[in-house]
Amino acid sequence: MKKTPIPITQTELINILNTIEKPSFCYLVSETLVKMNKGKTKEGSIEPNPYHDKVTKLRKGRFLIGSDYEKRVIGNDKKEGGKGNFKSQESKVGKHISKCVLYNENYDRYYLSHEKFPKVKPKNEFLFEGNTIDKVIFDKWISEKDNYQNQPQKTKVEWTTLMLSNIREVSLNGKRYKIEG
Repeated sequence: MKKTPIPITQTELINILNTIEKPSFCYLVSETLVKMNKGKTKEGSIEPNPYHDKVTKLRKGRFLIGSDYEKRVIGNDKKEGGKGNFKSQESKVGKHISKCVLYNENYDRYYLSHEKFPKVKPKNEFLFEGNTIDKVIFDKWISEKDNYQNQPQKTKVEWTTLMLSNIREVSLNGKRYKIEG
């Protein structure tokens, strides 16, 4: 039987996430605008993109929050026989106000810092004008970049941030929350 979600506000979500002191798994449902080029394809040709700023990604999956990114990378590096001398760069998104929440004062935005695992991929659904759309249709306008190239080990720590306002639902510590507003 599914738990009935507890309705909470963005502020209540921030307060809940700020209490995380040790690494914890959570289930997230988020909705974000898909970043695409306006008219340049991956191959370099110029072709107007009719999907630019019109496709959203609904992502559902399990993630690790409250963990230390640098320690995770060093641990993976040592497991693979490396020296474990990785130093992470300062976050470009914002400053940590807790183990998993960052705040960007320039934009007055909060972000969730979390790790995704390649073996447990989140489920993604893409929506265009309210209807499901296959990624293959607009994929040629999505620029590909390797966010983990500075990590020395083979098994990368796939760390990312998500604007808290994009979170629709979160299950954490046995409770399911639905974010309103």
